Amino acid sequence: MRRVTAAALAASIALQLLGPAARAHAQAAGSFRPVAMAAPPRRSHAWAYLTLAGGTGLVGLSFMFSRRADDAYADYLTSTDPKVIESFYDRAVRNDHLSQASLLTGEAMVAAGLYLRFIRRPGPSRVSVSVAPTRWAASYRF
Repeated sequence: MRRVTAAALAASIALQLLGPAARAHAQAAGSFRPVAMAAPPRRSHAWAYLTLAGGTGLVGLSFMFSRRADDAYADYLTSTDPKVIESFYDRAVRNDHLSQASLLTGEAMVAAGLYLRFIRRPGPSRVSVSVAPTRWAASYRF
C-alpha cells in the first residue's frame, strides 16, 4: 500500500511540474503574431571611401617625394659646382617638405575616412518622402 501511495504521489508531483509547462508552450505558440521589422535605411559611404582612397594616394605620393629628395641629396653630395650644389640642396629640401606634408595630410585623411566609415553615425536625412496609395507627403528639415 505504501508503494502505491508513493507512486501516486510521485505521479501527481510529475504532472504538477510537467503538465502546466507543456500546456503553456502549446498556448504560447499560437498567441503571438510575427512583427515585421523595417530594414534600416541604406546609407552611402562614398565620401568615406573617397577620403580613404585620397589619403592612401597621398601616403604613396610621399614615398615618391622622399625618393626624389634622396636622389637630389645624393647629387648634392657628389656635385662640385656651387650653383649646382645650391639647386640640388634646394630641390632636396623642397621634396623633403613635400614628402612630409603629403604623408601627414594622407594620414589625416585616412583617419578621417575611417571615422566617416566606421565610427560616425549619420543622422536622419533632411529630406523624406512618403508615398502610399491614398496619400503622398514630403518633408524637409533644416
